[in-house]
Amino acid sequence: MVAELESMGSQSQQTMRILNTSNEPLTIEVSAHDLLITEEGNEDLVSNEEDFLIIPMTTIIPPGKSQSVIIRYIGEPIIEASKAYRITVNQVAVDVAEGTTSGFGMSVSFKTLFNVVPKNAEAKLVIKSKTQESNDIWKVLLENTGNKYIRLTQSQWVIKGNNEKLVLEGEDLSKALSGKLLLPNSSREVTIKIPAQFNAEQSELEVLF
Repeated sequence: MVAELESMGSQSQQTMRILNTSNEPLTIEVSAHDLLITEEGNEDLVSNEEDFLIIPMTTIIPPGKSQSVIIRYIGEPIIEASKAYRITVNQVAVDVAEGTTSGFGMSVSFKTLFNVVPKNAEAKLVIKSKTQESNDIWKVLLENTGNKYIRLTQSQWVIKGNNEKLVLEGEDLSKALSGKLLLPNSSREVTIKIPAQFNAEQSELEVLF
């Protein structure tokens, strides 16, 4: 699940609907986290209770019913570059034991991607380098010099070499690519699975989005 918000006004809010398809009451907790990318390309989530108003943050959904959750950005109204967040929905397992003792534990959890984007923001992708990691794996250093995020899985990778052309996009690209998101004003190294007949040094690479 992906949502794009503006930093102020009517477009700074989204509604998420959560359906309980089970035969038991569903207890959920909703929270917000800053999404950062480490030098190793891993996600680093930092709890952020200040940038979002979430109503309700906790609720119990009866069997077969649904609950609407309002998620509104209330952080800095004027931002220079897009900000990425994970909105996390945790199912809280409540074990009501015999007597007066109750046990609590985390059960199912899923995370959505929310991007808060200033008006007229634009991503600018630069391919800094590409090297042959192994027989059919390239290592590609990408840089986003713009002020808007790039979802790499929504792009199109065009490889030309040895009188052949390969276009990777959609599900094929998602399976071949190690990195999914490139934040504004940042760089990251990703790996991508390329057929062995294409050599990184002798091939051209273009990324369109």
